[in-house]
Amino acid sequence: MYTQPSTPRTVGGVLDDAINLYRECLPRSWPLALAPEVALALTNIHLESRLPPSSRQDPAAILSMLRSSDFVISMLFYFVVLLVFNLALTDHMHSVATGRPASAGRSLGVGLRLLPRAAGASLVIALATALGTLLLIVPGIYLAGALMLTFVAMIVGDLGALQSIGESYRLIRGHWWRAATIYTVATMIALAFYLILGLLAGLAATQGPGASALVIGLRRLASVVIGTLMTLWFPAVLLSIYYDLALRRADSLPRAAGDAVAG
Repeated sequence: MYTQPSTPRTVGGVLDDAINLYRECLPRSWPLALAPEVALALTNIHLESRLPPSSRQDPAAILSMLRSSDFVISMLFYFVVLLVFNLALTDHMHSVATGRPASAGRSLGVGLRLLPRAAGASLVIALATALGTLLLIVPGIYLAGALMLTFVAMIVGDLGALQSIGESYRLIRGHWWRAATIYTVATMIALAFYLILGLLAGLAATQGPGASALVIGLRRLASVVIGTLMTLWFPAVLLSIYYDLALRRADSLPRAAGDAVAG
């Protein structure tokens, strides 16, 4: 059973909170995590259908497809779906964490409402981290870590694009190594989980005579299931980091964010 912390947690405590929040949200939030994985699978199927089977290993044909307007439109569609549903998923899991009524429909409405802000924040973050990486690499890595809570801050405090970026930076400033350590360990946990599930799925989809279509279908299905489980994990981690850092800076939290965390 998940209980939102009332005092700052250790690194291990934050990870425990993330695991408990993940377990609490898995049976309730999974539809919002499933949707972008289905969108990705459909996008891949659509793009693969644009290449004849005989040219799917031809670098020139693949490059031509990557340059096509069809590819750009497909990726834009997937990016919008991913952004909306990730925002909705974070909002839904935050509602569960704070003991508020959690509705997938309401959270999806939040994701749609915040889409322009999130798109603007994504562009700013991408440009900032790219510039930092091009300059000395280290600034890019630092910014990627310092801005990891941007979309959580946007959801919790209902902040604008630049306000959310600033709030993430403010919370993580002075705690960068702590946040980076938690996120790195969480990523390693996810990779181990992914490898185990991927191995099991691969063993289940054993290639047999005349079964290639079935095997491909099973692998796509396994990819969607595994992706859904992983999509739920990272918002749980980021929310847990946010709650911990918000408690550590409770004396200087903006009222909107502070009220949301306390709620």
